[in-house]
Amino acid sequence: MVNRSYYDEKEYSDWGVVMKLLFMDEKGPQNSFKISSPFNKIDKLSYANDNMHSYVANVIQIDDFDYISIERKYQEIVTEYLSNRPQLRESLEKKGKELKGLDLLKSNFEYGIASMKKNEVKFYIDLLDLLLEYNVENLLFLVSKMSIITSSRLINFLYFLDSETVFSAFIFKYIVTKYAEVEASEEVVKALLDKSLSTRKILELIRNDMITISRKNLGNARMSRQIGIYNQVIKAIDLVLNYRTELTEPDLALSFDWSKVKWAFDLWMTEQRITGPENQYRLFLDEGIPQDTFNSIDFYQVDGDCNSRDYIGLQITDMIVVLVGKLVSQLNSNTKYDFEKPDQRVLLCGEYYNFSEDQFNFIKKIQQFILARKGQYHFINDAYFDDSVLLETYIGYISSYDTLENFNKVGFKRHSELHMENFIRISDMKFREGVRTEALAKEIYGTIKAAVEAEMFRPL
Repeated sequence: MVNRSYYDEKEYSDWGVVMKLLFMDEKGPQNSFKISSPFNKIDKLSYANDNMHSYVANVIQIDDFDYISIERKYQEIVTEYLSNRPQLRESLEKKGKELKGLDLLKSNFEYGIASMKKNEVKFYIDLLDLLLEYNVENLLFLVSKMSIITSSRLINFLYFLDSETVFSAFIFKYIVTKYAEVEASEEVVKALLDKSLSTRKILELIRNDMITISRKNLGNARMSRQIGIYNQVIKAIDLVLNYRTELTEPDLALSFDWSKVKWAFDLWMTEQRITGPENQYRLFLDEGIPQDTFNSIDFYQVDGDCNSRDYIGLQITDMIVVLVGKLVSQLNSNTKYDFEKPDQRVLLCGEYYNFSEDQFNFIKKIQQFILARKGQYHFINDAYFDDSVLLETYIGYISSYDTLENFNKVGFKRHSELHMENFIRISDMKFREGVRTEALAKEIYGTIKAAVEAEMFRPL
């Protein structure tokens, strides 16, 4: 339970100031990166058992005066759920542990929410209803791990493109990250992870690999647009290789970049402070999240290294981040194209759209709680945004149907196609938005590097 003695409740009430309690948890943390061994052409990197290509973090925000009520009602939801799982209840009691998201979702998730059992769906619906009842705010953000690697090795090249050429650093960052995530050879991935190699050498390897890929797929209609894009990347790289442009080697560590997390969090907090009343904020961080990341954000207090067993707020945000993290991981792995059939696009299989009434309603609740918010910065992606857009469009597309009956009038195959059309449309919007923001940042600060250093532009 949260200690409420940190301020005089009546005093704050008289001022009209509300204490906001924020609870943050994460899924897929990874502080260092290694190539898969033996090399896995699909995954590229060595990930943990969760096989998450993106880092996912979630923050819930509860008004202090609502916390005790939410705590009590959440415990009732847990008690009801465990009454139907006596073995799990006994195991948790024996170990002195709280119910976690993985306890609900470690199985029966082959096709995401469409595979979830009735008890687990009911638990989540009850939880989301509770959070919506008390107007609990939510921040969800995703950071691609491969994006962190390409930034670490190529950031100065990106800044060179921005300051010395007509190429967009934002667009190039997206392209080279997607290439590294999907197409890159073992040699290129090894080079990206080898700090002894120069930027120039890495660029040379990327250039040669893209040429090889393009030649192999000259007659591949699905790859025609991609080949054209790769040709533009090759031209950009040639500006460095052919003219002996000097690039300073980046000083970024080849490890997780917490500045990306801080940027997302700060953006959300700034929006709240600008658009809402004056409040105070106290942040509780789950174990393992570095407290100093948030020192420069104006919090009343930051409590680090918190044991979730002692905080209902952390238990709740764990439920959300595990659900989102597993769903993102499933969607990612099931939309990877087959290297043996490069001319065929891969869509989600029909089972991802085969819902019971409860499952369908559950997805609409997710849409309402996570995506359908008044603010602009409650759902934040990285410069490489495929995982976040895949999640956003999957939930958003399904939720666009008012009833399951109407949803089922459309065939599974058509659902897959329409979802992909939405993915392409939203991705194009992200590109246009990114380019507009990039142009505005350059107009004000001169370069993207200056805008990033001023913390006014998303870290590349």
